[in-house]
Amino acid sequence: MNPDRLFDLAAEFAHATGNAERFHARAAVATGDTRAAHEKAASRWEATAARRREHLRAALGEVLRGTVNATPDERLPVATWQASRVEVRATTLDGTRAVRVRYTPAQAAAAGVALIACAALTDDPDGSTLASILPAFPPTPPADEHATDEGRPA
Repeated sequence: MNPDRLFDLAAEFAHATGNAERFHARAAVATGDTRAAHEKAASRWEATAARRREHLRAALGEVLRGTVNATPDERLPVATWQASRVEVRATTLDGTRAVRVRYTPAQAAAAGVALIACAALTDDPDGSTLASILPAFPPTPPADEHATDEGRPA
């Protein structure tokens, strides 16, 4: 599908949505038969907008079908722009398109755990890949060192 047709579909959807909102606003201040006429017109435009939205979704699905290969964004690969949302950012290999995946905090934690598990499975047997990225646990203090009251949990 060419970009002009996609733009036309978006414009038709926006036009129908705008008309529906206009007639709803007119109906809100009108009375009697005028109100009923505006409500009827708003319903017709809402139905038109719903059809246009489905045409637009289908066209976008056609255009965006397939796998998008992307690399993590070098400047900001993970962001929290919206409250309770974690956004993973990437760009296509040719740099022409941004790719965003938005997670809830629970989804982000699950994805992070899954990524770490996959990295562990693909790690070299000697541990050289992950060992250079993730530090080992801090060493256990020797048994002869006594913890102070300040170091104990409350």
